[in-house]
Amino acid sequence: MERETILIIDEAGFSRVCSAILEAEGYRAETILNESPETQAVCNEGVGLVITSYPYGSRFFDDLCRLSSPVIVLTDHISKELLSALEGFENSICMIKPLDYRKFTSLVKEMMTGTYARQGGYSIV
Repeated sequence: MERETILIIDEAGFSRVCSAILEAEGYRAETILNESPETQAVCNEGVGLVITSYPYGSRFFDDLCRLSSPVIVLTDHISKELLSALEGFENSICMIKPLDYRKFTSLVKEMMTGTYARQGGYSIV
């Protein structure tokens, strides 16, 4: 079964923009705001990709590290703390803001279709 749902864990403003972009690409996007405790439950129900930001979504990183879904982490800057957190992910990409939306949607497509040449761990783009 192809998992077409993308879970977005970010602030409300970016989540709405990101959802609109992804839905225009044909994906179903669900949003969890940082106040929501239900990340684990939603992640287990057919999520093909999680998009979150650092440090906003970092409180969910432990839960996300236990999932098999790939993760895209968006950040303004690289820090030792972020690199340490990324080491816990099995399959993740860290993208530096401001986002190149063509590259972003291309990476989403590759990760959702399984064509992203993953090497395990994380990549920074």
